[in-house]
Amino acid sequence: MFKLIKNFKKKDWLLIIVSIALIVMQVWLELKMPDYMSKVTVLVQTEGSKMSEILKNGGFMLLCAFGSLVGAVIFGLLASGFSRNLRSKLFRKVEDMSMSEIKEFSPNSLITRTTNDITQVEMFIGFGLQLLIKAPVTAVWAITKILNKSWE
Repeated sequence: MFKLIKNFKKKDWLLIIVSIALIVMQVWLELKMPDYMSKVTVLVQTEGSKMSEILKNGGFMLLCAFGSLVGAVIFGLLASGFSRNLRSKLFRKVEDMSMSEIKEFSPNSLITRTTNDITQVEMFIGFGLQLLIKAPVTAVWAITKILNKSWE
């Protein structure tokens, strides 16, 4: 993994920064939904509240959920782009090998390396960034949000 990080170019670091921004956006949208839900609950319990207000806040909730989904899909596309680049580098490396070097590997081993191993790296990057970034950001942001609410 450290060999992969050493070979990162500016484009790869930019994609990581964009991925982190997408994860933070997901957290913000997911933590915004309970605010709209509480507004809907208050409006439903209040006499004389308009259905348009309830639907408006419900629509904002749906927009937050959809925005979070879009962020997750874009993040997945960025992670798959990283693995696509890694596969092409590995393919070029195998092409540059001499016949004696290639004979040391079986075709099954080369196929496994180009598919399964890189897929494992892609999953590690995708889930790893989600776990290492999303969980702490969500925890800190949620606790901050709770502390800023009134105790009543």
